[in-house]
Amino acid sequence: MNAKWIQILGLALLMISSSASAMSIDWTGLYRAEWTEVDRPSLGTPADRKAYGLQFLYLSPKIIAADGMNITTRFDIINYNNPSYVNSQLGDFWGFNSNSSAVVSKNQGPLALGVSQLYLTFNQEYGSLMIGRMPWEFGIGALFNSGKGQFDHWYNSREMIAYKIIMGDWFMTPMIGRQRTQDFGQGNTISTTGFQFQYENDENKSLIGFFMEQKKGSASALDYSASQITAFGGAGATVSSNLSETTTSFVLGRGFDSFEFKFEANFLQGETGVVTSAGENVNLNGFGLAAEVNLPKSQSKWDWNFKLGFASGDDPNSSGYGGFSFDRNYNVAMLMFNHRLGKADFLQTNVNKDTANLNTGNSVDDESLSNAVYLAPSANYRVGDKLDLRNTVVYAQLLNVQKNSIDAKKDLGFEWDIELIYKPSERIQWVNQIGLFMPGAAWKNGTDSSANGNLNNEFTYGLESKAAISF
Repeated sequence: MNAKWIQILGLALLMISSSASAMSIDWTGLYRAEWTEVDRPSLGTPADRKAYGLQFLYLSPKIIAADGMNITTRFDIINYNNPSYVNSQLGDFWGFNSNSSAVVSKNQGPLALGVSQLYLTFNQEYGSLMIGRMPWEFGIGALFNSGKGQFDHWYNSREMIAYKIIMGDWFMTPMIGRQRTQDFGQGNTISTTGFQFQYENDENKSLIGFFMEQKKGSASALDYSASQITAFGGAGATVSSNLSETTTSFVLGRGFDSFEFKFEANFLQGETGVVTSAGENVNLNGFGLAAEVNLPKSQSKWDWNFKLGFASGDDPNSSGYGGFSFDRNYNVAMLMFNHRLGKADFLQTNVNKDTANLNTGNSVDDESLSNAVYLAPSANYRVGDKLDLRNTVVYAQLLNVQKNSIDAKKDLGFEWDIELIYKPSERIQWVNQIGLFMPGAAWKNGTDSSANGNLNNEFTYGLESKAAISF
């Protein structure tokens, strides 16, 4: 830990100790450890096999400064300073060594520390004022996901001012924020304005919600990587226009004794700020739909769940960009839409990933669901009071195939995931999982110059063991 963070923590401890009689602090947190192996993520040769471990710890103190006035923050105690995953909650890679010579060192070196949340909440009788960097989630988390799950590796946050007005089971929240500021001057910014209107009733399990966000940014503030610019606008594209993006989201849910469902729809429109080599602005026109159906059986050891939906893909013959990506925390399968697979960007997600230094063999679960339609039924069997066995089968197809593919197929294939879940308490969970992936013909679209032939779609599997303790 460097001197800057020692000073910050020292100052925080001094403030807390000097005013302990005037305020109270509630602490929450999470620790988790994971091991992951994927046998052949390339679906061909070389296999690009990967095996890695992760551990993560965060502490979240809530300072109750006065009646109705709370300051919440989150310290990511164990974090990983990989520039490709700097804004994540992956944690530290097992074996990461920050010493100059790891061969002869006798320790692993210090871990990184970060502050991912810091915001004020002022609660009033009919509303709450929120200021600062806070977690953000909407609906079932298909697009906006705060990463509150015990094994979520990613999170959404907003630097904003929001006021939540509560009217019984209804609430509405106007908000303004800054996503990026180059300096103290005016102009080099990416700003957001949003509005949420929602109905929630826990008693009858009803949910109706609407959210709209407008994002605007000057061309000088747009920090797309070179691979992202190419993914949006093709070869020769540049960032020479302003960003103007509108996201519209809806959620609907209802629950009964033996049937529950939730449905979320997201629409993305606007201009990216990217201009093609022909001088055309790259416009956004993507959308995604996600539905979840639960069939709980109170008198049975069996529970059934269905996930289905799709995310639009980009038409390679269009000058605009019609692709849409779900949040990376929204997992449908262990491997498919979760880990990078195959030897091409079939899912059209390079606009969201670092492709310059990472590939199927040296990346974590940074893939997302895009350009596909999917169906994922799941059966959960209660073996005992603390042990569950869950089986999930996933089938998916591409919506748009690769450009210049001849006789391209759309079948992404089947995946069978088997999970053994041990929960000795609500706060402790240990999951052991195996994923078996039978790729479809879509992964063979295109050619591999090194193999002088079509791409491969060989069988692969993954193993995962992970444990988490929340407090």
